[in-house]
Amino acid sequence: MAALQAKAGNRAVTTAIQRATVTSPGPETTDEVRASSSRTPEAAASSASGQAQGEQQQDDAARRKQVAEDEAKDLKKQAGTAALTRADAEAQMWRKTGVAAAARKEATAAEGEAARSRDKTDAAERQRAEAEGRERDWAEQVEEAEKARSAAATAVSDRTGDETAAGTREAEAREGLADAEAEVQRCTEEADTAAKELAAVEAEVERRRKKAEAAAKELADAEAEVERCTKESDDAVEAHRQAEASLEALASAEDEAQQQAKQAAEAAHAAVETWATAVTTAKEQVVALQRKAEKRQGKVEAEEERQREAQAAVEERDDAVRSAVTGVEEAQSVLQDREREFAAATRAREDAEATLTTREGTKAAAEQQVSRAAADRERQENAKAAAQQEVARFEATASAHRRVEKDAREAAGAAARVRQQAGQDEAVAREGATEATKRAGEAAGQTEQTEQTEQTAEPEKPGRLKRFSKAFGFTNLKKMGDPGDTVILRGTAPSGAAARAAASDAHRAPAFGTPSQQVFESSHNFGITALGLGNDSRGLVSALKTPKDTQGSAAHQADKDKKGKSAGVLTNATMLAGDGMKVGGGAATKSGIVEGVTAAGEGVGVTTGLFSVGIGAREGRAIHLTSQKRDALKKHALKDVEAVRTRTLQVVLDRLGAVNAELVDKAAAESGSEAGPTAEQIDSLDRSRAEVASLRTELREHLASAQQYAIHKQDNKIIKRAVSLGGNVVRTAGGILVVITLAGTLATPAAPAVGATGAAVLGSLAAYKGGKGGYKRAESVRHPDKWRRTTMAQGDTEFTEAGEEQKGSGWRAALEAVKVTKSIEQGERQLRAQEIYALAAGPAVPVGRNVPEDIRAEARGLLLDLKCDPARRNENAKEWSDSLNDPEQQEDWEKYIAKQLAS
Repeated sequence: MAALQAKAGNRAVTTAIQRATVTSPGPETTDEVRASSSRTPEAAASSASGQAQGEQQQDDAARRKQVAEDEAKDLKKQAGTAALTRADAEAQMWRKTGVAAAARKEATAAEGEAARSRDKTDAAERQRAEAEGRERDWAEQVEEAEKARSAAATAVSDRTGDETAAGTREAEAREGLADAEAEVQRCTEEADTAAKELAAVEAEVERRRKKAEAAAKELADAEAEVERCTKESDDAVEAHRQAEASLEALASAEDEAQQQAKQAAEAAHAAVETWATAVTTAKEQVVALQRKAEKRQGKVEAEEERQREAQAAVEERDDAVRSAVTGVEEAQSVLQDREREFAAATRAREDAEATLTTREGTKAAAEQQVSRAAADRERQENAKAAAQQEVARFEATASAHRRVEKDAREAAGAAARVRQQAGQDEAVAREGATEATKRAGEAAGQTEQTEQTEQTAEPEKPGRLKRFSKAFGFTNLKKMGDPGDTVILRGTAPSGAAARAAASDAHRAPAFGTPSQQVFESSHNFGITALGLGNDSRGLVSALKTPKDTQGSAAHQADKDKKGKSAGVLTNATMLAGDGMKVGGGAATKSGIVEGVTAAGEGVGVTTGLFSVGIGAREGRAIHLTSQKRDALKKHALKDVEAVRTRTLQVVLDRLGAVNAELVDKAAAESGSEAGPTAEQIDSLDRSRAEVASLRTELREHLASAQQYAIHKQDNKIIKRAVSLGGNVVRTAGGILVVITLAGTLATPAAPAVGATGAAVLGSLAAYKGGKGGYKRAESVRHPDKWRRTTMAQGDTEFTEAGEEQKGSGWRAALEAVKVTKSIEQGERQLRAQEIYALAAGPAVPVGRNVPEDIRAEARGLLLDLKCDPARRNENAKEWSDSLNDPEQQEDWEKYIAKQLAS
């Protein structure tokens, strides 16, 4: 920041020096200087003394210049601080006047509501008195109706007593009938229960009998089994006896027979034991079954006894049921008599009750009227109380809003006075800075005059040489050669390759795309690519030499050049190698060296693929970054205003400044009045605020228009980058096909066709860019006022809308269109950048003096979306803000923003 301020101060000093030089005597001529060398020794001594005196004067002038520069720097800083204070006070004044206006509006509304509530209170009191009169009248009618109701109630009481006695007798008869019916029911249920028990006992007897029979059968089966097992056991004993006898008889026989007999005896013995066990088991089972059969027979006999008892109980219950039915018939006869007596008593009571109901209805109607009148009275009393509360509440609200209004008016007046004082301080500081700069210029002029008196000025470089060097420098030579380079690369070279391929297939010499033509075209490409490589190399070296502490747009540009120029160096180096191989291939073709032609062709295909891949990768990254930038712009775009530019921006800003000044004076005058503002003052203040609000909206519309333009630029860039990416992808494929074709793997004209397609895509893009640039240059001549500046430039203190400029002729526009080395000084992009800066500049900058703080913040948000942020400028937030508040950096910022709109 300090470096930029010093640079700005030096620029002002240089201007003052130039002004002072006009009035100072010119330097000695060369002849006079030569003549001075032939003076006498006395003259030389006098000259030495004069030289010492001149050195002293030079030192004094240098000190005065430094003091004046330091003073100018301090005063500019003070002016910037005062401008910030003025802007803050103006924003505070705007907010507080808005608060006061809103509070005044709310207070007026509350006072109106309080007046309406007081009217409601009076109306409620009148209606309450009317309701109270109606309540008294209906109360008297209620008393009369109550007397008639009492007489009817006495009659009802008497008839009710008679009915009650009859009802009691009827109830007793009904209870007797109910008891008799209950007895019938009870006896019937007992008879049913006894019948069910009898049936259950009979079923149980039958079941027990069947179980006894089953047990007897099981016992018989068991006895038969005992008998069978006993017989089998006897047979086994006899067989065992015979086996032992046989064993004794064979005692002297052979061992084998004896062994068999022994085995037979053992088997017979085992059978004896088995059947003996079976007999024992069968006998035990017989004993158990005998006990079971005896037990079941006992149960059968017990159940048969129960059956006889149940049969007797059933007969007894049947007799009780018949007796209970007779009692019911007698009770029904008594009940019928009692019901007739009760019906007569009920009719008498109902007649009395009807009379009572009529009397009570009359009384209820009167009481209802009393209640309605009382409710109406109470409702009116509540309405009156509510209205009184509303009066108190609205009066309190109005009082609070009046206090807020008063405080806001006082705060606005204080802010207005601070703004007035800050404006005066700023003006004084700027005048002092101007005077100090003037003194520094005068001192610098004296220093320069002394130096020119003592020394012979070095001859300057001739003006023509400078102009020639600028016109035919590397950059301009590259621009001048680019159209021809594009025609060759995108037109004649691909078509020449196709012509050579067609001629080769027809076994004849090509009529177009001859080796000589190829050598010429490739040499031109080589030269242009070499210029591009040189420019990128110089740019990269310059970026690498940029000090790390560099700030501002230079720091951002250096960072971009380190990336962009390094990629350009690699790409151009690869392209240069390819162009060199093209030249070598053409020369080999002319000389008839077939091997050289093949090697050169393969090299060209490889280098074409390499630099196309590099360019494609760079384009893909650019598309990604541009998409992010566009998305950020769309995210923060203003949606609540229309993106239009209805009037010149500086005219809107100047009018806003004038109305703000009026508003400041009115706010200061209003707050200074003890009696408060008059109606005329309030109306005047509201009109000023309304106009300020309209102008603020107009500024935001300008800002929204700038945002939409930035988004449009990013969309166009994405489209062009995408087309370039597609062309380079096709060109990469063409380079690969060239290598494959020359290797003998592919024998089709695919390589020239794909190469021609890529050249057509990239050529169309280049033609579009060139045509668009030429059209813009022609338009700048035909319509010079189309994009003329709409804000104050750096150094301006006033803005005057220029009249319509004279349009240039058609031939001048055509001549301007082909000047490829000339950039448009004032086009739409530059105008948009100037307007964006005007809205984002600090209050110390003349063009941004009248921009409201909130709109300035929105404009600076647009700068952040355009990647003009502090980090990329190697600044912190305060340094970034200070640079936007420095009038000497206006041109730098405007050019910087214009570059960011294009990038």
